Amino acid sequence: MSSIEVLPSYGYVIAVAAATSFHCTVQGFAVAGFRYSSEGFTSEYLLKNYPEENEIHKKEFGTPLPVGGHPDNGLGRLSDKLPFVTWAKLQNAQRAHLNYCEALPGVLCNLLLAGLFYPVTAAAFGLTHMVGRQIYASAYRKSGANARGPGFGIAFLSNIALMGMSISGGLKLAGVFGSK
Repeated sequence: MSSIEVLPSYGYVIAVAAATSFHCTVQGFAVAGFRYSSEGFTSEYLLKNYPEENEIHKKEFGTPLPVGGHPDNGLGRLSDKLPFVTWAKLQNAQRAHLNYCEALPGVLCNLLLAGLFYPVTAAAFGLTHMVGRQIYASAYRKSGANARGPGFGIAFLSNIALMGMSISGGLKLAGVFGSK
């Protein structure tokens, strides 16, 4: 009967998985930082451009429109008067973070599964993925979508490696080929 032994080196995998989740959260701070900056949804911007909506919000919720423009994600009613470059910067920051959020479940799954069979190598690919995500997000926020390629390549290839390691380990465990 096949079994999986969790090696002490799996601790590296757990640490990288936790660090990756934290890194994704920190990437979200870049969006919040922009929303609350002098370029974003300041109280002056909201009061100047949306006095009627501000009064309706006060009546309905008991407070003025919140600084930061919530719940507008940058594509809604409160962002239509942002200058184009300001709007584009907000969108770039949001897309960089949301792309990370979209990929995170698969990456963590591949990392945790690959780590059962190849813990040190999986942890190294997990760190590589995090570096790729940092390059991706920094380039996207600074220079737009056309600059994200190198970071995307690093993140994508490291995730493919983790996926292959997961499949290989699973098939070995099932006895399809090789031995554990």
